[in-house]
Amino acid sequence: MNPEISIVVPTLDNFQDYYLLVKSINQQTLLPKEIVIADSSSSDEIQESISTIDSKVPIIYLRVGRAYRFDRLIRFLSSLKIFSKFFLKFHPGRAFPYEATNAGVKQASSEWVAFLDATTIPKQSWLEDYWNFLHLHQCDVVLGQTKYYAKTKFQKLLLASTYGKNAHETAPGSIIRKTNFLNGHEIREGVRSGGDVAWKIDIKDSFKYFSPSGYYLKYSSLPKTVLLTLKKFFIYQIYSSFLDIQNNVKDLYFGIFLLFSIIIIPKWNYIVGWDSNYFIPHITKVFFLSLFLIMFISFSINRVLLRSFRHNTFRANSLKLFLFILVTYSIISWNGVVAKWVEDSVWYIPHITKIFLAAIFLVSFIYRGIYFPCKNKIKASYLFPLNWILVGLLGILLELAKAPGYLLGAVLATFIKRKI
Repeated sequence: MNPEISIVVPTLDNFQDYYLLVKSINQQTLLPKEIVIADSSSSDEIQESISTIDSKVPIIYLRVGRAYRFDRLIRFLSSLKIFSKFFLKFHPGRAFPYEATNAGVKQASSEWVAFLDATTIPKQSWLEDYWNFLHLHQCDVVLGQTKYYAKTKFQKLLLASTYGKNAHETAPGSIIRKTNFLNGHEIREGVRSGGDVAWKIDIKDSFKYFSPSGYYLKYSSLPKTVLLTLKKFFIYQIYSSFLDIQNNVKDLYFGIFLLFSIIIIPKWNYIVGWDSNYFIPHITKVFFLSLFLIMFISFSINRVLLRSFRHNTFRANSLKLFLFILVTYSIISWNGVVAKWVEDSVWYIPHITKIFLAAIFLVSFIYRGIYFPCKNKIKASYLFPLNWILVGLLGILLELAKAPGYLLGAVLATFIKRKI
C-alpha cells in the first residue's frame, strides 16, 4: 500500500529548526505525500526558502498570521469583553500553534494527517511504524510519544524537575484521518497551551486509539534560563486554567490557597486588632459556613445539573477537601482547644502552626527533589549528592509561578470571549 499522509507543521520564526525538521522528514522510511507549513513568522525567511530547500517531499506553504511585537498581549486584551471593541482595529498577529495546526489540516490534500512541531525531530521509522500501528491495532488514531532532552546544565535541572526521562503522550507525532479530525475534533483554539491535552482527552473518548510504548519524537528546545522558564510556566498556566484539564494540579493550587485561608482568616481579628475598624465579628463561623455552602452548592450542581458527565470526580475531591480542612483546622486550633493555651500542659505543642507549615514545605521539597525525578527515571547518580536540592528548589519555584497563573486565568476566564 502507498498511503497518502500529509504532515502538518506550525512554525514561528524558527528557520533553523524548520530546516532540520524538513531534512528529517525526507529521511523517513515511509515518505509522506506533502509537508504543510502553517507559518506565523514575523519575516518571510521560511516562505522564501520553499523554492530553494532540498526536499523530495513537496512543501505546501500556508501563511496563517504574522508576528509582531506585543501581538500576543494585544490579542489577549482583545479577548476580554471589556476591551474587545477597542482592539478590533489591531491585526491579530501570529496564530497560536493549535490554530495553525487546524488551518494546516484544512489545507492538507491527503486522507491522513500527521502532526509535528518545528522543534521536534522524529525517528526515521516514525511514519512507517505509525501506519503499521493503524492496521495492526485496527484503530482510528495513533498518539504521539515525545521524549525531552537537555543540553545545558540548567536544562538538565529543568528536565529532572518536570518531564524526566520518560516518553510523554503528545499531540505532535499523532496521526489521524483528516475527515475525523475536521468533524468536530479540531484542537481547541484561542489558547496558547493546554489545548493539546484537551484534544487527547477528546480523542480517547471518541475514537479507538493506540499509544506506543516507546518514544518516536525528540524535543530538545527547553528554556535555557530560570526567568524564561518561570515566564513560560506562568503564561501557560493562565491558558490551561481556561480548560477542563490538569484537575489534580488545580486541586493542589486550590488546596494551597485554602491552607493559607484557614490559617489567616480565623486569626484575622487578632492580626488587625480587636478594636480595629477592620474587625469582623464571627469571622471564623462565617468562613466555615461559607465553605460548607460552597461545597453544598457545588455538590448540587455536580450531582443534579451535571450528573451525566462521565469524568465527574466531585465526591472524591470533596472528601479530600473535607479531610484537608479537618486536619488543618485541627492542627492550628490544637493549643487553643485541647491544651487551653496552658503552656505547662502535656498537650501543649509550641509553634505547632509553624511546624505544620515547615513540614509541608519539607515534604514538598523532598517530593520535588527526590521522589518525582526518580519516578520519571532520573538517575540517582545525577541527583546526589547536591543536585536534588537544586531540582527541588526549581520544582517549588515552578509551582509558585504556576499557582498565580492559574488563579489569574480562572478569574479572567469569566470575561474572555473564546471559540468553542
